[in-house]
Amino acid sequence: MARVPELHGGALKRSEENLQITGPADRFILKPVLLGISITTVSTIPVFLTGALGVQIRRDLHLNAAELGGAVAIFFAAAAITSISSGKLAQRSGFEVILRVCVLLSVVALGGMGFLANSYLLVLAFLAIGGIANGAAQPAVNLFLSKVVPVSRQGFAFGIKQAAIPVSTFLSGLAVPFIALTIGWHYAYAIIAPVGIILFFMIPKAPRETQRASSSANGKQKIYIAPLVVLAIAMGLGSGAANALGAFLVSSSVHAGWAPGAAGFLVVLGSAIGISSRLLNGYLADRRIGRHLAVTAWMVGTGGIGYLLLTLGYAWLVVPATIISYGAGWGWNGLFNFAVVWSYPRAAGHATGITQSGAYFGSVLGPLVFGFIVDHSGYSLAWSSAALEAFLAGTAMVVARKMMIAGSARLQSGTS
Repeated sequence: MARVPELHGGALKRSEENLQITGPADRFILKPVLLGISITTVSTIPVFLTGALGVQIRRDLHLNAAELGGAVAIFFAAAAITSISSGKLAQRSGFEVILRVCVLLSVVALGGMGFLANSYLLVLAFLAIGGIANGAAQPAVNLFLSKVVPVSRQGFAFGIKQAAIPVSTFLSGLAVPFIALTIGWHYAYAIIAPVGIILFFMIPKAPRETQRASSSANGKQKIYIAPLVVLAIAMGLGSGAANALGAFLVSSSVHAGWAPGAAGFLVVLGSAIGISSRLLNGYLADRRIGRHLAVTAWMVGTGGIGYLLLTLGYAWLVVPATIISYGAGWGWNGLFNFAVVWSYPRAAGHATGITQSGAYFGSVLGPLVFGFIVDHSGYSLAWSSAALEAFLAGTAMVVARKMMIAGSARLQSGTS
């Protein structure tokens, strides 16, 4: 049965549903969590490097802004298409195989961008490969953590794992002054590629008894597709608004009167707040019984308030708006994934593969729609649209939560 995080009772204990590989149930396993965040970082950093190094890439390859944006969109589109099927595949074949393939594909993408990408077509090809790797890695890492991390520490584990995104943006930002402007943008990709090779040999092999349990009838869990589709839509809306924040906060702040140099530090501030928020919410989730989706919905809605503050266009409101938007509107992802895994402990890869696809589609469409609105109507209306996306995302999460509770109740009563 599906263990819905909002339900306090149930026929199965959550610790019995979760298949542990190693370690006592009350001990936090640091090594797999660090491995999870490392794999996630390596699989996401190709696209963030491309964004951060956009000026140098456009200059050397003679690209316009639309072509660079198309390259980023290719990455997320490939990830979205891969995510749905790879999550189910990871559930069947195990996390080890999928993670190893993903790491190797990330190495190909990083190495290709570092040594071979001397034309736009090659950039598209290697970013597409990187997107495939990232789309498959996310649900596989979620499955991996659900298997090896004790239940009582999974909230914090997923908070750490999702901190890989702001970590990637932070590292990508550092690559500009220290690598791109000194020895060249190609080396930023090339330097990171060997990390993937190291990670390949660090991925553990699941014991045979765990693999048998995952493929047996007792190891399977009924998936309610409808609430997961609603959650995918919610994640798409929330991620679309959050990615627009990352892409346009600096330019919007300059438009509001900030100096370009000072506006750049807003990204550093936002990344630090985003990391802290994901870790804090994961820590608190381990000390809360259920209601994880309800808290996530509240966070997304609060992020919408931060976007509304940016609509006013006042320079003095930019800092509090940044704190609220990054802390709540960009800090909910880890808790969201934990809520899905908690609800589907024996189908973590399959379930998060469905919901993660929404994040990728939102990452493609969100900034594109935002930029279109900016060009035609200005920042105020664009931030209003981002706030609307956040409010709709929170509403969809509440709806999905009710659907999951209703479905679980029907299953327990034997009516479905």
